[in-house]
Amino acid sequence: MTHTPPAQTDHGKELFERFVDLWNGEVDFADTPEFIADDFTVHSAELARYLGFPDSRQITTRDGLLDWVTAVRTLLHDVRFTTRPGPLREGDLVAGGYTVTGTYAGGAPTATVAPGTAVRYSGMAIVRLENDRIAEYWVLSDALGLLSQLGAVPRP
Repeated sequence: MTHTPPAQTDHGKELFERFVDLWNGEVDFADTPEFIADDFTVHSAELARYLGFPDSRQITTRDGLLDWVTAVRTLLHDVRFTTRPGPLREGDLVAGGYTVTGTYAGGAPTATVAPGTAVRYSGMAIVRLENDRIAEYWVLSDALGLLSQLGAVPRP
């Protein structure tokens, strides 16, 4: 009989999952210094401004990230990020796909749908680790799909 040793945990993958938990509202903001660097950079598309979010391309600190997380969680009640595939790790980079589900709470300046509308969109995320904390975040989400579901742009 062959014995398979238990898989070792990967701290980088654990940090990525904790980052997802932050978006899901499962991490107290006071605990974020443990896994998010003070200097934190976001790389993303400009479409978020149509939802009334802070300009994510200008985020350079952990507090800026937390403001963005708050904005998303305010716009979408019961928001839930589910990771698949991933997380996958290579060196100091950890990546994963995600699907977001939630219920529109109102407040997006260009939305035409009523609060209570269910939404679902997907994306990919990559984080860069530095000194056992997340220092950079690249995000590519189907923001156009979300805008379409909110009636902020015409459906194709």
